[in-house]
Amino acid sequence: MSDTDIDSLEYPAARDYVVAYIAALKRTQKERGIAQEELAQWERRVRLADSRGEPILKRGAEERVGALRERTRRLLEEEAAMRRKADVLKEKLKALEVRSSLSVDADALLAELQILAGEPDPLRDALRDAEVNRDLEALKRKAQE
Repeated sequence: MSDTDIDSLEYPAARDYVVAYIAALKRTQKERGIAQEELAQWERRVRLADSRGEPILKRGAEERVGALRERTRRLLEEEAAMRRKADVLKEKLKALEVRSSLSVDADALLAELQILAGEPDPLRDALRDAEVNRDLEALKRKAQE
């Protein structure tokens, strides 16, 4: 099952899945924002170490900047992929909601159509027979009294 395969789920379960997926997207966005802030901070430290003539500190800060740039790049890619999937999930959820609101009980619909068409309904016939038998028994008891 792929991340966007929600077609086989019932609407409430699909909605919960989409909400959880969007929450994961929001966490990724927050994590990316924190990584970008940290990157900016370390870039300032590189400039500060350079302005103070501290090559060892500058080299260490540059290494940290490289790692943070890679992390930020990876988070941006992950966020973009998650956004695309979230858009697909939202569209599929809308379609699933429409489909679930249009679902019909086939047996109930068939029974209604048979009644409207005048076709025999076994349940209705059985109820009528039971009522007739009950009335007949009541008449027999009355006649014996």
